[in-house]
Amino acid sequence: MSRQRLIIFTRYPEPGKVKTRLIPALGKEGAASLHQAMTEHTLRWAKSLSRKNPGLIEIWFEGGTRHMLEEWLGPEFNYFHQGDGDLGERMARAFQENFQRKKREVVLVGVDCPELTAFHGQAAFDALQSHELVLGPTGDGGYCLIGLKRMVPEIFKSIAWGTDSVHHETLERAKNKGLSIKNLNILHDVDVPQDLPFWERASNQSLSVIIPALNEENHIRQTLEHIGKISHGEVIVVDGGSTDNTVQIAKECGARVLSSRPSRGGQMNAGASEAVGDLLLFLHADTVLPDNFSSLIRTQMTSPEVVGGSFALKIQPSTPLLRYIERNVTWRTRLFRLPYGDQAIFVRASLFRLIGGYEDIPLMEDVEFIRRLRKIGKIAFIPVPVITSSRRYAKTGALRAILKNKLVLFGYYLKVPPSRLAQFYYKKKKKKKKKDRSSTF
Repeated sequence: MSRQRLIIFTRYPEPGKVKTRLIPALGKEGAASLHQAMTEHTLRWAKSLSRKNPGLIEIWFEGGTRHMLEEWLGPEFNYFHQGDGDLGERMARAFQENFQRKKREVVLVGVDCPELTAFHGQAAFDALQSHELVLGPTGDGGYCLIGLKRMVPEIFKSIAWGTDSVHHETLERAKNKGLSIKNLNILHDVDVPQDLPFWERASNQSLSVIIPALNEENHIRQTLEHIGKISHGEVIVVDGGSTDNTVQIAKECGARVLSSRPSRGGQMNAGASEAVGDLLLFLHADTVLPDNFSSLIRTQMTSPEVVGGSFALKIQPSTPLLRYIERNVTWRTRLFRLPYGDQAIFVRASLFRLIGGYEDIPLMEDVEFIRRLRKIGKIAFIPVPVITSSRRYAKTGALRAILKNKLVLFGYYLKVPPSRLAQFYYKKKKKKKKKDRSSTF
């Protein structure tokens, strides 16, 4: 059993009862929505810490009921009501109960500091290896994180909570008790309208790239190395049982590797279930992203009406017929908002999970997903291309590939089962048997 615990202090986002100092700027609903978003932001980075430490997270709440919190944040966490008293008394209660349960390194965070990340959470636990108290000070004189190795009630009593002296008073009491102290870097929380730019900057939506793969050793290194040169975001490769060096290459390139049965829709869902990003980007293993892909995606997703989108397509090595395909893809996407998976589809993570992700079907999972997605909001089109391999067209012939794609799409709209479409799409040409020239007739 782990000795560590991460406690998240929050409130149920009831309009008029949360973030009241922001109501003049945002209104009751807006302030509640912001509090909800900041809580979910905190929980996302906390969950990334809990992967190697199951049961790490506890949620201590005010307002609402346990059932309401479970419906909002999920049933997988332990929930505790903060109880009566001022902030110090409530925090002391949370620490005391965890030390009584034999926890030895306990960190408590609020949800008001959008600059707080998994890096700071891990730094706090690391600091508790050699210090008795760790604090994450904020620019307004308070703190957004506190960690302890043992219960010290004095640091929670008679503090002027909500003032610019909280951090200083806590330090003085800790010094008087002879505690060894570690201060993390100063961050900024969001309490008043003047603080809102900190949320806007920090909520510059994190991005997770998810790559389904199966025997892609000839292409995946280029895809991953290019991402590594231009981005430090999360990259997840979901392997469908490769028998070549795909998994080894993915690990060498710094990707997180998951295993799944060979089904593109199922593989992408498996990656999405583990991703921590606010935005999800689904990328084929033989496709290279443009250098500024993350900023292009985030720019599109700043519009609340945009629910997802894709890029233009460039196929290399190129031929006149492949350039025709590229133009056809652009017009199809612009006019009908119907991108295919090889165009690198991106979507809000919360919405992806809300609508159930991809259908786990043998073919057309991308078309089926986009058709559901565009009923909800706008599908953005980024005219900058991703570059994908022409291997599929070289193998079957570009003209044959175009015809086959159109027939499959036509069959899909006629409600032909995806399993039958997959049989047609993936069938291999049978080799003709050579006649035995020694035989006689």
